[in-house]
Amino acid sequence: MKIKNSFNIGWLIAAMICTATVVFLTHLPQETIPSPLQENGFDKLAHVLAYGVITFLFILSVRTSFCLLSAAFLFFAILAIGATDEITQPLVNRTASLADWLANVTGIVIVLLFGIVLKVGGQSSPNSQHMIRED
Repeated sequence: MKIKNSFNIGWLIAAMICTATVVFLTHLPQETIPSPLQENGFDKLAHVLAYGVITFLFILSVRTSFCLLSAAFLFFAILAIGATDEITQPLVNRTASLADWLANVTGIVIVLLFGIVLKVGGQSSPNSQHMIRED
């Protein structure tokens, strides 16, 4: 199956650019990060939002029927990106944080669950429990 048939190339490129941007920003030197983002848990909110947006863009990029298997694949793929993002931060004198990774997971899960609920709730066929999106 060709990638063009499986994915909307525009949304896939947007998802990849967003992912690269997030990884780039999380690897900037700690002193370049504005202090308000480092205090009061705002950095955790930034992680939730960033990985939520990444997940949303990847969902939009899927052109074929989006089933629970697709959602699981996206979950684990983006989860791995988030883990790699955290694990590699010490290479640039940043601190890897389990709390940051859990914030990433939270963003991924919220968007995937929201997408599943919206798509399954909006379908009326007997197979709707398994289908999330059909293009």
